[in-house]
Amino acid sequence: MSSLGRVGQVVLDSLEMMKGGKRRRDTLAKTRSMASSLRKSALATPNRKFDEGSAGTAPDFDKIDGWIAHPGRSTGAAGIEDANHLAATGALLPDVEKRPCDCFFVVDSCLTPSLAFPFTGEEGNVSAPWVVPFGSKEGTPKHLLSEGVFEQMQLRVAANASCFNHTCRIYAPKYRQVSIMSMLHFRALAELGENPAMKLGLSKPHDLRAAFEVAYSDVRQAFLRFVDDLANASRPFILAGHSQGAMLLVRLLQEEIETHPERRQRFVHAYVAGAAFPLGLFTSTLHHIQPSTSALDTCSVSSWRTAASKHPNPRALRVAAWYANQGWQKIHGPCLANNPITWSSKIDGPTSDPDQHLGALWPTPTNVDLRAVESGRLPSGTALRLGNLTRASRGRLGLVIPGLEEVDCGSLSARTDSEGILRVPHLPAKSLLSFAERDWLLYHDLDFALFHNNLRDNVKTRVKTWTSMSCVKESLE
Repeated sequence: MSSLGRVGQVVLDSLEMMKGGKRRRDTLAKTRSMASSLRKSALATPNRKFDEGSAGTAPDFDKIDGWIAHPGRSTGAAGIEDANHLAATGALLPDVEKRPCDCFFVVDSCLTPSLAFPFTGEEGNVSAPWVVPFGSKEGTPKHLLSEGVFEQMQLRVAANASCFNHTCRIYAPKYRQVSIMSMLHFRALAELGENPAMKLGLSKPHDLRAAFEVAYSDVRQAFLRFVDDLANASRPFILAGHSQGAMLLVRLLQEEIETHPERRQRFVHAYVAGAAFPLGLFTSTLHHIQPSTSALDTCSVSSWRTAASKHPNPRALRVAAWYANQGWQKIHGPCLANNPITWSSKIDGPTSDPDQHLGALWPTPTNVDLRAVESGRLPSGTALRLGNLTRASRGRLGLVIPGLEEVDCGSLSARTDSEGILRVPHLPAKSLLSFAERDWLLYHDLDFALFHNNLRDNVKTRVKTWTSMSCVKESLE
């Protein structure tokens, strides 16, 4: 594809993101919002050569501060409660040390244009970094930006990883993730894998690849610190990740679990949501790790991408994947698609019964009224991330989230359609999560929270299965 063709495809992808919503006016409002912030969005898109020297420094994973969630962090240590301790009002969690499994969770992209907008025009290209510059000098614009991103990471880990805290101790690493606007070069990176001699034009796939290496290096180092900790040597673990976090987990599974028998023995399951997981990986690089087909299998992977019935197919979430020894490659062929209510992997399969949906939870701030902040005529595009506040603030918002709110989702059922997309009914207007109708990626941010209690129960079931299988194996030995 030519450079102009790639630019055209990015434009089409952007238009596709504006489509959808329960009502036509949702699309119109998002279009007006995109037009009003077009210049700032362009200024937040990395276009300079990637410089690892300006990419900050890797977090120190020997310290709790290197982790967004860590079982060693005490209750109430931060304004946004650690995901290990988050629960709905009145619910009791098992003691952290008594949980039988560990969870390594990789958070999704949190450096959004809204967070970058307040830094437009700052020296040093602050508003358009390739990766989050953690480790920058305190008090500088880069440090303030990083602090704002870290608070968003805490929010997203609270939304997505808290479903595992009944069974697991949660370890979620801080990492120098790639900015969302860097992803505009992602299609070119996928094409580069098939045509290394292609003309680049305005696209910068080599720089994006270097940025991903920084993000993956941080995640890998955190995982090695986690999995090789002698204190956890005999404990089972699960992996979970969303969006960019899921993309990095795809590589981690191939490089750090599939080829390590001692780790595979402890590996229970991977919940990889919000990014495509090609089925071809299970014949090319994953041979011991298998696609999940039920609620019980272990040493396996589940994956899904959520959309409502009238939403467009989120094609931007299945552009490319990492293949061992090949790098980033275009996705060809079908992708793994599981229903996180029934755990079926059948494409175009049956619809789950509404009674099977066990409930959604969300980490609602107690010091900010999301409904008031995001109810204006022009949507922020990241309502559930408090986009209107972040675009008017430099650094942290000071969110206070001590627990989880049970969210009314109406009568919710789910099925995977013929394209492998998990389809659910549109959420009722009174539901807190219905703000996602005016977000750029629609129900993308709901992949875990919408099925919170189903995930909670499933990880418990899989860990029990793994434990019983391990006991049988030990008795035979």
